[in-house]
Amino acid sequence: MSRLAVSVLVSVKGKDVPLDQVRDPAVVRAFRQLADDVGQKLATVSCPVHKKGPTQVRLAVDKGGNADLRYESCCLALRDAVGKKLG
Repeated sequence: MSRLAVSVLVSVKGKDVPLDQVRDPAVVRAFRQLADDVGQKLATVSCPVHKKGPTQVRLAVDKGGNADLRYESCCLALRDAVGKKLG
């Protein structure tokens, strides 16, 4: 199945670091799974107007484990489509 690449930044001691720099394998595994799940869902989303999907998709995870999805989009119609897909 197709999947959109999703990068993950994790807040470690107040600093955002890429997931590949996190040393705890359990944390890496959990956030990589989350990124894969999001990427799989977003791979099927496209703007109804411009027929483009989201780009530069990234998850920013704070120290409490809360994830914030960020991405580039062509317009509000794509933003709405992404929101609908992710619920």
